[in-house]
Amino acid sequence: MVGGWLSIGMGQQAWQGWQDDLHYGRPRTYQIDAVVGHNHDTSATPSHFIALNLHGQITVIELPAGDPSKIHVYKTGIALLGSNQDLTPAQVAFKDLDGDGKPDMVVSVGDQSIAFKNQNDVFSPTPMKEVKA
Repeated sequence: MVGGWLSIGMGQQAWQGWQDDLHYGRPRTYQIDAVVGHNHDTSATPSHFIALNLHGQITVIELPAGDPSKIHVYKTGIALLGSNQDLTPAQVAFKDLDGDGKPDMVVSVGDQSIAFKNQNDVFSPTPMKEVKA
């Protein structure tokens, strides 16, 4: 019974890894388009964001209004430690957390989330506050 229980657990873990490989690839990459008010982005030409987990370091790349000549790279400060942490996908969401009418960027990975304030056509490099996932 113990062997069967362990086999089921390993099978579930392998299945989840395979699904994450299909959805996020290797290295783990998540992409989203959003209108955040940078470089005059619109619903026709939204900003494009890429969240990348490269060797346990989470980085977000922004192409404002889809223009690669105005790229911004945000180091999140989230570092994942431990075995296979480079396989944990990171995600990006946008919501107005401070009531200023501009969507702020929330980066989530595992049970960690951190928010960045939207100001002056970029997201502040210093997190505005930690967010509960």
